[in-house]
Amino acid sequence: MFKIPDTYYRNNEDYITLPAIHKFVDAHPDGNFRRTAPRKELMDGIVAYAEQSNEHSEEVLSWIDEVLQEGIKDIYLKYLPLPESMGLLFASKEKIIQHLKMHIAADTKQHICMNRYDKDYLLVSADYSSDEYGGRITLTYCKKLYTYDRIKHSAKPIDYPVTADYFLDREWLLVRAKPRSNLYLFGTGEFDLDTATSTTTEKEIRQIMSLAEAILGVQKMVGKNTYSNILKNKIFKLLDKYSQTPSEIAAFMEKYADQIDKISNIIQDVCNVKDLCMIPMSMQADVVGDVSNIIEKYLSINWKDKHIFMHDRDAYPVRISATDEEESKVEQTAASTEPLQTKALFFDNKKMLYKSKLCDGVTFRWLRQRPLPTLGESFGVRIAVNPKGECVFKFPEYTAKEDIENVVFSIISG
Repeated sequence: MFKIPDTYYRNNEDYITLPAIHKFVDAHPDGNFRRTAPRKELMDGIVAYAEQSNEHSEEVLSWIDEVLQEGIKDIYLKYLPLPESMGLLFASKEKIIQHLKMHIAADTKQHICMNRYDKDYLLVSADYSSDEYGGRITLTYCKKLYTYDRIKHSAKPIDYPVTADYFLDREWLLVRAKPRSNLYLFGTGEFDLDTATSTTTEKEIRQIMSLAEAILGVQKMVGKNTYSNILKNKIFKLLDKYSQTPSEIAAFMEKYADQIDKISNIIQDVCNVKDLCMIPMSMQADVVGDVSNIIEKYLSINWKDKHIFMHDRDAYPVRISATDEEESKVEQTAASTEPLQTKALFFDNKKMLYKSKLCDGVTFRWLRQRPLPTLGESFGVRIAVNPKGECVFKFPEYTAKEDIENVVFSIISG
C-alpha cells in the first residue's frame, strides 16, 4: 500500500500545496483527476495513481522530493570555495558519485517518504546533476521535530526536510527549509513544554550547513565583513537594475535638460559668494545630480500611470534598507505591491545608496516565469545580508523551484 506521511499528505504544514498538485494533475491529462476537487481528494487521486504500478510509485515519490524544494522557503546562500584536494576529487562525475555514496547509510531509502526519522538528521539522498547553472551536488536531509500549538496547548511530531545544493562551478552553498515557528527538538517520551528545547529554522539550516560542509570538504571563508560588502554590492546592483528611470520620465527630463542645467548654474552662482563660499569643481557635478534627482522624485511620486515602474522588468523593489558610512540606518517601505520608486523616501536616500553602492537588503515583487492563475503573476522575496556574511532569501508565499533559483542566481551572477 502506497503511503504519504501526514507531514506532506495533510495541508496544515503547507508542503504539498494546491499549485504543486495542480501542476501534477495538468501533467497527467489521462489520469483520473478532477482538477476542481478539494485538496484531499486530489491527494487521494495521486496516491491511487502511485498504486497502479512501480513506475507510477517511483514517479510520485520523485515528484514529492522535488516539490519539497519549492513553496514558502527560507534560503541561506554562502560562498565556500573548494580546496585544491577536493577540486581534484570532484573533477569527474564518477568520482563525485563515488564520494557521495560513502555518506549514505546502506539501509536508507532514497526518497523522503520512504524512511522513518528520529531526532538526528538522516542523509536521505546525495545526488550529482548538471543543468543551466552548471554541476550541482544536492544533499537531502530529514529528521523529526515537534511543533507546538500555543492555542490548543498541544504538540505533534513532524518530519522536517532540509535541502542543500552546492554549485560546483560557482562554489556557492545554498540551503533551503520551510520557515516554522514554535519548533522543538524531538525526543523520546511525552512532550513537556517546560523541559523541551526550542529550535528555529535558522538553527536547523546552520546544522545542515555544517553537515554539508563536512561532506564537501569546503573551506570556510575568513574576513566575513569583506564578503558581506561584496554581497551588499550585489544587492545594490540588483536594486539599481530594477529601479532604473522609466523611459517615459527619462524622455521628459531630457526634454527639459536645458532648464535643469540653468537651475544648477543658478544654485552654483548663489553659493559662490566672494571670500565666503566657493563650490569646488569636484562638487559641481553633484549639484546637477541633486537637481536631476529632485525633478525625477517629484515626477515619479506624482506620475499618474504607476505601471511604468513595473512593466518591461522582471522585478521591482517595494522595500529597501541600507546603512551609510556613519551608521545612519535607512528603512524604506512601500505597500506590498506598490513600487518603491513612487515614494519620496527612495529619492531622499538615493544619493547615499549610489555613493556607497552597498545595500543591506531589498524586498522585491518578482515576476513568475510561468504565471499561476490562482496566485497571480508575481511573488514577494526579501534578499538581505546577515552579520555572518551570508545572503538570506525569504520567500513568504508559494514560489516554484525555477523561480527561487532564478532569484538566487541573480545574486550569484550579479
